[in-house]
Amino acid sequence: MEAAVAVGRPRGIARWTALAGAVYVVLFVVGTIVLFSGSPAGDAAPAKVIQWYSDSGHRDRVNIGWILIGLGIFFLLWFIATLRRAVMAVDAEGILTAVVTIGGSVYAAVAFASVAVNAGIRTMSDDTYQHRVFPELIHAADDVGYVMHATGAAALGAMIIAVSLAFMWAAVWPKWAGWLGVIVGILAIGAIFFFTQFLFLLWILVVSIVLFLRSAPDPRTV
Repeated sequence: MEAAVAVGRPRGIARWTALAGAVYVVLFVVGTIVLFSGSPAGDAAPAKVIQWYSDSGHRDRVNIGWILIGLGIFFLLWFIATLRRAVMAVDAEGILTAVVTIGGSVYAAVAFASVAVNAGIRTMSDDTYQHRVFPELIHAADDVGYVMHATGAAALGAMIIAVSLAFMWAAVWPKWAGWLGVIVGILAIGAIFFFTQFLFLLWILVVSIVLFLRSAPDPRTV
């Protein structure tokens, strides 16, 4: 019996999902700016925090930032699937393919949770008596959200290292690019230091664009 052939699937979808990484970076950066811009710092006076979060417009801005970041992570899942497919082409079902799958999935799950916890607590005054604001909880939300995201970045670092090693060993990338990716992956493990997050975002952006430019629709696999 001949294998059934799927119909109705657009050709080249695997190529276009490579750009999902770039979409994630854009939405994540814009969402982060919207989520945190203008809000009082963690060491701000409680009265200032209460005044800022008592404004429903400011709470709406937090929710918009949450939506943008969450949508960005949605696109990241497609990019992770594209990376897994690309690594499978040179590693089959090897250990590097597994690390790409696990690392990317763990990071996405923790990132979803971190932004949800942050936005949920920062806007909880919508559902409290007389829209009461609790500055201590808002401070805790920022710290917990940041630490959760930084912790999940360790899994993303594992994914970046696995991708870089697979492509370098298969001569898909030049050695310098592979080792540079390994360094970015290692630094991503220390994402508690804010500047390292820019590095892994830049890695995702560059790899996303490169995969899109170098790939071509394959009717046999899309």
